Amino acid sequence: MKSDENEIDTQNELEKLGYWNSLYSKENYFGTGPTLLALFAKEIIENNDINDILELGCGQGRDSIFFANLGCNVIATDISENAIKFVEQIKHEQNLQNLQLFIHDTLLPLNFMNMSFDLVYSNLALQFFNLEQLTNIFSNIKKVMKKNSFLLFSTKKSGDKYFNFGQKLSQNSFEYGGITRYFYEKKLIEKILKEQNFTILNFEDEKHTNPDQTISVWWKILVKI
Repeated sequence: MKSDENEIDTQNELEKLGYWNSLYSKENYFGTGPTLLALFAKEIIENNDINDILELGCGQGRDSIFFANLGCNVIATDISENAIKFVEQIKHEQNLQNLQLFIHDTLLPLNFMNMSFDLVYSNLALQFFNLEQLTNIFSNIKKVMKKNSFLLFSTKKSGDKYFNFGQKLSQNSFEYGGITRYFYEKKLIEKILKEQNFTILNFEDEKHTNPDQTISVWWKILVKI
């Protein structure tokens, strides 16, 4: 029975990787230029003398490239090899020596870099993890944050185009194409963050129009340790 469960987990991981690698085989799939969250991060960077940034789930690197061009030292990770290859090409074109890229699963510990950061950043990547996984991710993030450093992230909320889309797994989770998205309520995210001893500085809802004219609705969350 345990062997069967392991085979199912492996198959699920392969399907997930296949989904992201297929997505990121398309050039600039989510558009170009910094996202709204990155523009918000720019103010934090400039007002707090932030130098070292870690981005989790960087995708095709819109925000990591933006931060590197601001002069920050940036480490960016993504589970997709295609995504990282895409960002590497832009890195070389722009000669961004201050940008390092790693293929990395956000679920795994972050100590392989042997660094600590002024800002840990993640834009719409944490929506793909269940409650237990999300708690572990926050715990891992804490371990690589400097004293008085920041965590800025966004995650989808109810009302988004993917809410109530695909197979309903629970009140706030839906699966489509082998990918599960979670839409957490504000109180639940606040509870997890406070249990990890984060101080919440900003927690508000945002929305933007996608290239295909659909609407994304998300939480913008800034915390400090």
